Amino acid sequence: MALQDFINLLRSKVSKESRIVTDQQDAEFKASLERWSNLDLKVPGAIVRPANETDAVLTVKEAVKASIPFVAASGGHSPWSTIEENGFILDLSLYKDVVVEPSKNTATVKGGLLMKELQVALNKEGQFTSTVSQSVKVFPISNGALAVGNGNTVGVIPFFINGGISIYTPLIGFGCENILSARLITANGEVVEATESDNQELLWAVRGAGQFFGVVIELVLRTYPLSVIGNPSGSRELGTFVFLPQQASDVCRVMSKITVDQEHISAGHFMIIAAPPHLRQALMVAPQFFGSPEEAAKAFQPLIDLGPVQHTQTTSNFESHSDHLSFMCAKGEYKHFSQTGLQEFEPDNFVKCIDIHDKLLSACPGSERSGFTFEWHSASPQARELDTSFGNQGVNFWLNILTWYTNPAQHEHVARLRDAAEAQMRVGREEKDFISYTNSSREDPIEYRYKGPERLEKLRSLKKKWDAGGVFTKELL
Repeated sequence: MALQDFINLLRSKVSKESRIVTDQQDAEFKASLERWSNLDLKVPGAIVRPANETDAVLTVKEAVKASIPFVAASGGHSPWSTIEENGFILDLSLYKDVVVEPSKNTATVKGGLLMKELQVALNKEGQFTSTVSQSVKVFPISNGALAVGNGNTVGVIPFFINGGISIYTPLIGFGCENILSARLITANGEVVEATESDNQELLWAVRGAGQFFGVVIELVLRTYPLSVIGNPSGSRELGTFVFLPQQASDVCRVMSKITVDQEHISAGHFMIIAAPPHLRQALMVAPQFFGSPEEAAKAFQPLIDLGPVQHTQTTSNFESHSDHLSFMCAKGEYKHFSQTGLQEFEPDNFVKCIDIHDKLLSACPGSERSGFTFEWHSASPQARELDTSFGNQGVNFWLNILTWYTNPAQHEHVARLRDAAEAQMRVGREEKDFISYTNSSREDPIEYRYKGPERLEKLRSLKKKWDAGGVFTKELL
């Protein structure tokens, strides 16, 4: 069936509240098409915006029956939520909901709910759960600098089913470890419940690889009282310490201790950035501490002793987790974000990445908002025994590479330097130990993204059972 015939059929079946847009000049089409990055952006033949579960299920069922390709989209951050004109985007932004039940420590999220919407609903009930890890950077604005990141507009369901790395990981595990059950539309267009008692193996797959098994339209998440963060209000202490590149050796020496400190639970980012007002290269440490302001100040003291160019300490609560990072949610231009799992902090490798970042700034004007970041989480004080398809429970360190630029002629050069930074941080490791975060890479070998032959074998077996035709990508087939 041709796409236009499919669209005509769908229009006759969905409710009047749902939207189907095919005119590329239509304001609604343009708004829905917008993505966090314009890298590899494609223009679909249509955008379908179901207003409820019934219409979402109907759309997928009819698309499968007619062999019409499609991709799902929530917050527009995924580089894979785009498709060419022979297919359509299933935009879930009209269909979303969240129900928090504090007495059960659960939250039920539906459709295209965004992270900020979940945070507000949970905080109102004195609850929290995993949220997008703050990829904090410093960017120029008209009157100085702004610490930013990409949390509030990320889709909740994609974040959780792709693993869910969070600053709260030391306290409650990855996002996928907090999925209690799921509802998804499978490759035959039917809705399936995956729980600990029904379709248990499918639930295991959803916890880290759900995007390859269907359109996940509902999750029940485990939540926690805010007091688990360390105080009744659920607040945490944020530090910002800016250093000159020539201080790298001293800062790395201190960071080697902070990142493995078992006395204090912390998480954070050690960044190579271009700082305002002159966009000169700088280093920034942005630790996040779970404890009182006084305890945080004591924990941060070794960084202060190094003599930072600038340093601050502020308090933040769960509801406003990423509010100060809204600038990076801006859509458009050319952005690429990847995360690489690391076994430990290697100062020599990190220092060499400073030179690679400098080459990026020099060779690619307009790339000043790019940054290389070492992200750490304290090891979880409690055993994490839940087996998930994501795995990686023992991985507490990640390299985050953000490239952000405006000139499409720079694509290849930026990619080469991005790859060089990743390769540098892997120096000294055997390939069998390479780890790539599945939510930011589909180019790396599948063995990097899902570790261990038994895990891959199980995923491939389940893929053949639930999506042998590759409706939800050919990954794992």
